[in-house]
Amino acid sequence: MASPRPLYAVIGAVVTLIVILAALYAGGLLRPQAPVRYLGSPSGYEAFVPNGQTVNYNGQTDPVGDLILSNGTTIQNVVWNGQYASTIINNHNQIVQLNGQFVGQADPVNNQPYVPLQDLYVIKGQVPIEQATINGQTYYVIDANKINPADIAGFYTYQGWVSNFVAAMNTPGTIPARLPGNSPVFQWTNVTGTCSISDTSI
Repeated sequence: MASPRPLYAVIGAVVTLIVILAALYAGGLLRPQAPVRYLGSPSGYEAFVPNGQTVNYNGQTDPVGDLILSNGTTIQNVVWNGQYASTIINNHNQIVQLNGQFVGQADPVNNQPYVPLQDLYVIKGQVPIEQATINGQTYYVIDANKINPADIAGFYTYQGWVSNFVAAMNTPGTIPARLPGNSPVFQWTNVTGTCSISDTSI
């Protein structure tokens, strides 16, 4: 009677192979990948504007929002995946909290009513993006790990000015103003002072 050991060895090898293939598939290495496209202008500025929603993509919690291209085109259902994803979520949550705390009140510095703010994340140059289906819905996923960190910057502005903000950044001759380190703005006890002094990594 033949020994069952060779049969057990074959079964063990097949089971091991199945486990390895399942792990590779779960990690996304064996799944068909959508081609990466680059949107926007090589010399322009594109902006990701989070809307407060998040999705789980490849095991990571990512912010969802709009992508405003340098030509003014807005793409909805965009996911920011990769570097700075958690920072964007945290920053946006802080802006929402500040809006809830201050909007509807008057600024003690100038007696003007507070307006709602919006954070946005500007990318210099083209944005690497791929189409993906997440929970049955089509999204456009920014592969932020393919972007040079030096080409990403976070800003905040009045909600109604976001499109104008992006347009201004893409208008030749626009010059940004920077606050000096000893600016009195950093001492203001209002939303502008709070945002200005906040330490973010973008």
